[in-house]
Amino acid sequence: MRTEAFDYVIVGAGLAGLVVAVRLTENPDISVCVIEAGGDNTQDTDVKVPGLLVNNLAKPEKDWMFMTVPQDKIGGRPVYSPRGKGVGGSSSINFMQLGRSSKIEYDGLERDLGGKDWNWESFLHYLRKSETFTYTPEEAKKVGVVVDPNVHGTSGPLGKTLPRYVNPLAAPWVDTMIACGVPKNWDSSTGNNVGVWTNTSAIGPDASRSSSASCYYNPVKEGRKNLTIILNAHATRIVLDNPTTSKQVKATGVEYIKEDTTHAANAKREVIISAGAYQTPQLLELSGIGDPTVLQAHDIPVRVKSLGVGKNLQEHYNCTYVTELKPGIPSFDILSDPGRMAQELELYEQKQSGMLSSVTSAFAFLPGKLLTPKYSEYLKRIQAQTLDHLPETTPGIRKTFELQKQWAAEDTVSWIEMAQVDRFLPTTVTTPEPGKTYCSMSLILLHPLTRGTVHIGSKDPKQPPVIDPRWLENDIDTDLIAEGIAMARKMIATDPLRGFIAKEIAPGPEVQGEGVKDFVRATIGSTFHPLGTAAMLPEEDNGVVGPDLKVYGTENLRIVDASILPIQMSSHIQTTVYALAEKAADIIKKSIV
Repeated sequence: MRTEAFDYVIVGAGLAGLVVAVRLTENPDISVCVIEAGGDNTQDTDVKVPGLLVNNLAKPEKDWMFMTVPQDKIGGRPVYSPRGKGVGGSSSINFMQLGRSSKIEYDGLERDLGGKDWNWESFLHYLRKSETFTYTPEEAKKVGVVVDPNVHGTSGPLGKTLPRYVNPLAAPWVDTMIACGVPKNWDSSTGNNVGVWTNTSAIGPDASRSSSASCYYNPVKEGRKNLTIILNAHATRIVLDNPTTSKQVKATGVEYIKEDTTHAANAKREVIISAGAYQTPQLLELSGIGDPTVLQAHDIPVRVKSLGVGKNLQEHYNCTYVTELKPGIPSFDILSDPGRMAQELELYEQKQSGMLSSVTSAFAFLPGKLLTPKYSEYLKRIQAQTLDHLPETTPGIRKTFELQKQWAAEDTVSWIEMAQVDRFLPTTVTTPEPGKTYCSMSLILLHPLTRGTVHIGSKDPKQPPVIDPRWLENDIDTDLIAEGIAMARKMIATDPLRGFIAKEIAPGPEVQGEGVKDFVRATIGSTFHPLGTAAMLPEEDNGVVGPDLKVYGTENLRIVDASILPIQMSSHIQTTVYALAEKAADIIKKSIV
C-alpha cells in the first residue's frame, strides 16, 4: 500500500470538490489531495461544445449511469439517474443552466431548519463570488433581460453568459406564456424566479462550457504544486481513528483503489467528502457512519450512529410534452442531417456562434396559482399530507416536509418549471419522424411530496448504491404534473405560439382525463438534481452535518456537496452548489490556525 500525507483529502473532483480544493490551496502552505474515480474529460468536444451536451449522457467514462430500483407507482420501471464522473463531475455533463431559487427558500434553511448563517444574503455573496457575468446591454435587450447589477458576480471563476443563439420559437413561447397570464421576469437572479424569463448559462465568452474543471481547476493546475488530483482512483472508505477524549472519531485519511491496488491518502487536518447525493451516503456507510440497521445488515461495524444518512432523498420530476412544428419551421432536429451538422460545427469553431453555441433559453417558473385555477383545492390537499406512509423518516425530514407545505401557499415559491426545448425530446411512448421538426416542453415538478433513500446494497465499494426515490408515491405530484400538461395545451392553442404548431405528439390530443395521469406515470423521468441524503439539520433532528458541515460524531470529517441541502429548491441546483462550496471553503479556511 502506498501512503501519502496531505493537510486535506477530498473525495470527489466534481463541482464542489474542485471549488474547495482550489480555494484551500490559494494558501501555499496548505496541501490538498483530491481522489477522483474518473479521468479528465475537459478537452472532449462533446463536453466543451454546449449544443452537443446530450452526447455525454450514458457514456461510462463520463457518467456513472445510475439506475433507481424499480418504482412501484410508475409501472415498476427503474429510472436513469446520471451523475458526472471525472474532473468537474456533473458540471462537465449537465445542461449548463444557472438559475437561482427564491429568497424565501434560501432563508428557510436558516430560519426553519437550523442552518445558522445559511440564508439568502450569505448565498448571494457566494453566488456573486463564484461567477463572472459577461454581457453587453445590446445582448441583454435582444433576449429580454434587464440586468440588476447588484446580484451578479463580476470577478469569479465561473463563466456566465446570456444565450448567443435563441431558437425561433423562444420569443413566441415567452409571449404566449405572458398571454396565458404569467408575468415577465426581467432578471430571475434577484431572489424571485417567478414568471417567464431568459436564462443565464454556464457558458463562457468563448462559447464553451464553463465547469468547475475548466474555470476553477484548469487555470491553476500547472502552477499549483500544493494541489494533487489522483485520477481513476475509487475511494473505498474513510479511515477513522478511535474516539478521543471528546468522544468523537477522527478521520485520518481515505483508502482508495487504483489499478486494482489499495492505497491511502492520509489527512493531517481534515477529510472532506464531495461525492454527491448518491455516493456520499454510500461512502459514509461503507466507513461505518450511518443507521446501525443498514450497517449491520452488511456486517459493517458501527463507528458513528447517524440515523439520517441516506434518507431524505429529493429529486425534481421531469415529464416531457412534445409537439410537431409546421413545415418549414426549423428546430435542432435539422442537425440530424450530417451536412447541416457540419455547417453548424464550422460556424461554432470559426465564430463561436450558431445553434451549437447555446442551450435552452426560455423558461417559466410557476407557483401553484399561476399553474391552475384549481390550485386552492390542491393546496388544501397538500396541507393535509403527512409522511406516515414512509418507512424511513426522521424528525428533520418531517420538519422539511412542514416547511414545504408552507411554501406551497407562497406566491414567491415556484412549484412547476416549464422549459421550451427546440427539438424532439424522447419519451417512452413516442419516436420522431425523419424530416420533421418539433418543439418540446419539459414539465418539472420542483417540490415533490415524498422522500426517498440511498443506501449501500453491498460491502463492495464498486457496486452502485441502492437508489429509491419513491417516484410519484403521492398522487398530488402526479396531478400537478398533469396540470402542467393542461397548461402546455393551453399554450399551443394561444397566439402567437399557435401559429407554429402542427399538432400535439405526446401525450396526443386523444389522451384526456385519467389518461393524462397514466401518461405522466409512463414517461416520468429525472431532472438530474438529487440532494438531501446527508442533510444539514440539527443533530437532535437526526441531521448528518451541522452548519459547519462537519459530520456529527466526528472531529474533522466534513461534507461539501448537494447531499447536505435538506430540502429541494425551485431551481436547477448547480448555481446553489457553487455558492455552497465557496461558503464551505471559507468556513474551512477560518478553522486553519
